[in-house]
This record gives sequence, structure tokens and C-alpha cells, in this order.
Amino acid sequence: MKRRIVLALGGGGTKGYAHLGVIKVLEAAGYEIAGVSGTSAGALVGSLYAAGYTPDEIAALLQSVDPRHVFDRRSGDRPSILGLQGVEKVLRQALGERTFADLPRPFGSVAVDILSGATVFLRRGPVVEAALASSAIPGLFPPVKWENWLLVDGGMADNVPVRLARLLAPGPPVVAITLGIMPQPVPCFQDLPLPLRLKRFQHIVARLRYTQAVNTFIRAAEVSLGYHILLRLQTDRPEIIINPPVDHVDILASPDDPGPIIRAGEEAARATLPHLEDLFSWRRRLFRPRPPQPEMHHVVIAD
Repeated sequence: MKRRIVLALGGGGTKGYAHLGVIKVLEAAGYEIAGVSGTSAGALVGSLYAAGYTPDEIAALLQSVDPRHVFDRRSGDRPSILGLQGVEKVLRQALGERTFADLPRPFGSVAVDILSGATVFLRRGPVVEAALASSAIPGLFPPVKWENWLLVDGGMADNVPVRLARLLAPGPPVVAITLGIMPQPVPCFQDLPLPLRLKRFQHIVARLRYTQAVNTFIRAAEVSLGYHILLRLQTDRPEIIINPPVDHVDILASPDDPGPIIRAGEEAARATLPHLEDLFSWRRRLFRPRPPQPEMHHVVIAD
């Protein structure tokens, strides 16, 4: 009997390397991944995995991004502080002009239309644009024009897309992978981790009143997102939640060695395997309660 699962990959920037460790352990344990949904970093990893790349190949692709140019802006980008030109370059090299229909594994990403406020489940069209739209942190990265929508980071509405996972592959248990929920407590604000090319200016910039204000805003947004993730998980009730210990990882970092982040995902997945195995016992299969039907209030499905 095949043990099929569907993955919901959460957002979290550089923390997304942990997704690769989780996938490696699940594959080694013999689970068939019937589909994958992703938000932000989860959409980047999910799009490459759904296209057939292995976790090791995805890690190598992401590491190939030049850290000096990862946040470069493109000519014609909409208003934003930074850009995603480096990430886009790697995605285009790996995925080309592939559409969702070209992927060998079902995949979907989540974005938010800032014009209407709707959550948008992207399941058709060009995969690269869908992954970039899902990763466009408002104000930091440029929004993506898609038909009549102006799309930004899906984490604003659905950071761990369990509902979309159930739409992609109805029936199999959903394994939700979060990249930290509530931010770690801090005694005081540290230097804002800006992606500056000249690191010696980091401390000077961090002392500016403008920077301190941005730091306060970002911290408040992280706390707000944490409460939203908790509420969303309680509502959507994935069968399994894997939460790698990556709270300490800066979401905008360009690590020289992502190995420790990947290993954090591996360790968290191994610790969860007994609970996942239990889902496929005959007793649990016989008496497992029906999962909640996806709530579609103010959700647009680009299908």
C-alpha cells in the first residue's frame, strides 16, 4: 500500500532551506508526495521540487545566487525597496517558461491581491511569476502584475497553505511545515539585518531613527504573523505539523553554508515520523475523522 501525503510549505525567507531537509527525510522513509503547496519561500522550494529537482539539487541552485546581486531590482520593477532579480535569474534557468500544466507533480502557490484583498491560489500560468508573486513581501519586494491582480506575498493571508494542499490532492494527510511561528523573545532590538553590500556601514545605518522605526515595524509584523499562523493552523487542522527550529535564522540572509538549516529540517522530520506512521495504521485509517473542508471565503482560485 502506498503511503501518500501532500505537503504545505510555509514562508520564511532563508529559513526555507529547512524544507529541503524535511523532504529528504520523508522521501527516505518511503512516503509518496502527491502534491505540494507553498507560500513565499515555500513557493520557491515547492516550484522547483514539483518540477522534478531533488532537495540536493534545489540547495545547489539556491546557493548559486550571487549574494551581491540577490536583491537587485530590475528595470521596470514596481515601487519597492529591494528586488528579486537574483532569485528570478535562478528560477528562470531552472524552470524556463514552464507552466503549472508542465510540472510532473501537482503544485500551487499563494499570493494576495492588494487591490481587492483576496487570497489568490495560483494553479495555472507561468510558474516563475507565481513563485515571485508569492514571495513579494509588501514594500520590500515589487508586487507582480497578474491579469487584473497586483500580487504580493501570500504570507499575509495563508503562510502555511493547508487549504490549497487539500485542493491539490484531496484525501492524503497534509503535512504542514512551518518555519517558526512566534519570533524568539529579545531583551532589546539588535541591528536591523539589512542586505547591505558594505557591511561596515551596517552598524551606522542601524542607529538611524528611520532604521529603528523600520525595525519596530518588522518586529510587530513578525508577532502579528505568528498569531495569524497559529489561528490558521487551528482552523485548517493539518494532520501533521513539522516546525524545524530555525527561529534564529535571518530571513534575508545569504548563508555560506545552508547545511545547519537543512539539518534542522531533517531532525524535525525524523522526530515527527512516528506520528506520521501512526496515521497509516489500520485503526487510524478506519477511524480517522474527516478533515475540515477548505474554507473559501474571499479566496480566488486561478485554475
